[in-house]
Formats: sequence, structure tokens, C-alpha cells
Amino acid sequence: MDCLVIRFDPIPAAETVPSTIPEPSFPAASTAAAPSAAAPGTDAPTARLRAAQSPAVARLDSIQALRGLAAAFVVLYHSGLTLGGANAPVLNWLTHNVIKRGHVGVDVFFVISGFIIAWVAVLARPRPERPLSFMVRRICRLAPPYWTMSAIHALLLNPVTPAVFAASLAFLPTSTDHAPYYGYPALYVGWSLNYELAFYAAFALGLLLAGRRALLVVLAIFALFTLALPWWRFGTLVADPAQGYAFAAPWLAMASNPLVLEFLLGCGLAWAYARWRHLLTPALALALLAVGGAAFALSLPLVGPDFSLAGRGLPAALLVAGAVAAEHTGMLRVPRALIWLGELSYALYLTHPTVIEAVKRLMPELGAGQTAMQLLRFAIDAGLALALAWLLHRWVELPGIAAGRRLARG
Repeated sequence: MDCLVIRFDPIPAAETVPSTIPEPSFPAASTAAAPSAAAPGTDAPTARLRAAQSPAVARLDSIQALRGLAAAFVVLYHSGLTLGGANAPVLNWLTHNVIKRGHVGVDVFFVISGFIIAWVAVLARPRPERPLSFMVRRICRLAPPYWTMSAIHALLLNPVTPAVFAASLAFLPTSTDHAPYYGYPALYVGWSLNYELAFYAAFALGLLLAGRRALLVVLAIFALFTLALPWWRFGTLVADPAQGYAFAAPWLAMASNPLVLEFLLGCGLAWAYARWRHLLTPALALALLAVGGAAFALSLPLVGPDFSLAGRGLPAALLVAGAVAAEHTGMLRVPRALIWLGELSYALYLTHPTVIEAVKRLMPELGAGQTAMQLLRFAIDAGLALALAWLLHRWVELPGIAAGRRLARG
């Protein structure tokens, strides 16, 4: 079993975003720089594998890229882009089986979040992060951009009651109906952030009670809320996030929804990566990437339009696993543009509802046959959302992250 013991370096203080993941050192490469080209007599895949195992690789760019693509997919979904009509069956199929499945970006977000949190808070550290430090850093990153866009959206486009706005700022669901959303907050995409903060709270409790074994506590908490309590209260279990359980308290209905298990899928991937990544080969990594990509692509048209743990969460997990494995072995190199998009992904997720709603109010309603105008409006939506996301990231998100680091150290 000694071969499974992995030595980890501390997380660099310069970490700026949760998906900037420090690469643990490998004993065989602890003093060597990353090779820039294959050495004589060494094939290219082996050289790429050694480069990927070098301490010079300080982050998993594949995670950033998937975050960016997931955010872009959600923007595409919410844009209402409708292509084709009766005379354009291919575009019509694309609309209903790809564009209108864009909410799967949320499944990817949840899996990635589970992976990132397990990795940076426990698995990649010589000591687990302190619970208070963990929550301070997470809230300082999550809350300021969300509160900012919630206020802007409520003031300009979507007035809500003080009670709904207060619940939005507190990351609390407001209804026991309409699973898995449980009532829309002032900024409607905030329903997923309610799940996110609930996961953070469970993980902080795990850190408090068990330290390095926090993942076991998180597993127990998820089992309690999604299995034990529903079985005790209703005598049955459901796997459909759109059904959920009829608990009287909105927060309990949300916490017991099967959708939360997607965070657990990500945690499991991080644990497996930490324990078995030394077994990865380029061929195995490419196979995992092919399987993950195919499973995710096929799930779009083959699975119904709603959320599904098996039909959406598992393909998202396979996609993440394949991308991480391929990058680890040097078989995947991520374009800088996708890394940049990943850095803006949270801000883009928050800004696009306001931009899309504002543009819709300013432009006339478009029919499915007006393909050119539909694409033009989507280009306007995407461009303005990205511009606003950059401003939010630069002037709100990054200062919040820096403040969280300072407070956590204090």
C-alpha cells in the first residue's frame, strides 16, 4: 500500500480562483524542470507525460476550460436562440436537442465544484483547510458578485419583494414547489448558488468534525439528507431532481434533492485522482476522454429535457474525469482563450440574465425562421454579457477573492 501514499505541496498563496488547482509534486520529478521537447530516444507521449508530472504544472487548465464552456452553454440556453422551422429540420433538431439542453452546464458546474473543493481544501494540502478560513474564502468569492448582480437585476428589470430579496442575499430557497429550483431568487440563476452554499456548509462541517477525513463526513451528510430522511419521512426514494421530496421547509427540500449528489460525484473524482492518477497512461487517458465526451454528447438528445442524476450528472462526471486525465498525461493542451473564458465563467453566469432580458425588451420578438436575426441577437447577448462579466470579475470578484484571503489569514 505504500505506493499509494502521495506527498502534497502546500497551496500557493497566489491562488486567485477556486479552479486554479496546485499540482502535487512527484518524487521522481521533484528536482527536474519540465522538458520542453522529447529527449533523444523518448517518444512524444512519454515526454508529454513527464511534463505533465512536473511541479511546473501548477493548475488544471481543463477544469477552467470546462467551467467556461459550461457557462457559455448556459448562456446559449437562456438566450432563447431558436433556429430553423418547418423547412429547416436540421436546425430545428439542433435547437430542440442541443440548444434547449444548455442547462446541463449546471450539472458540469456542480461536478467541478465538488472536485475543486475536495482538492483544494483537503487532498492537495499537507493539512486540511481550517473550517472558518474555508467558509470565509468561499463566501467572499461567491457573495459580492452575486449580491451586486442581484441588486442590479432587481432594480432595473425584475422587482421582487423585500422578503425574496433578503432570501436571495442569504442563499436560501423560498418555496417547496418547482423542484429542483424551489423558488427563483431576484437573479434567477441564483437557485444553483443556493445549492453551492449548502455544499460549502456541509464541507465546512466535515472539516470541523473530521479534518482530513472531511469527505467521509460529507458522504454521511449527503446520505442522511438524500436517503435516510426521505425514507424515514416518506417511505420511498426518488432519483428524479424534478420530483424531489415534499418537505415542509424549503431548505430541507433542497438539501434532500438528488441533484446535490452531483457534488459528491465531483468529490469522488478528486479522491480517485489523488489516489490513482499515477496509474494513468496516455492511452488510458485518451480512452477516458473519448468515453466522457461521447457520453456527454449523447446525453443531450437522448435524455429528457429535465435534470437527471444518471442522465446528466454521470455524463458530466465522465467528461470531467476524461479531461483531467488527458491533461494530466499531457495529451490535452487547453487553448488560452478557453482558460480566459473559464476565469470569467462565474461572472458570465451572473451577468448574462440581465443582459439577455434587457436586449429582449429592446428588440422585437423574433420567429424561428429569422435565422440571421436570431444569430445577430445572440451575438449581441454574448458580447455584452462577456463585457459586463469582465467588469464584474475585475472590479468585484477579484477584490472579493483578495479580501477573503486576507480575512482567512487573519
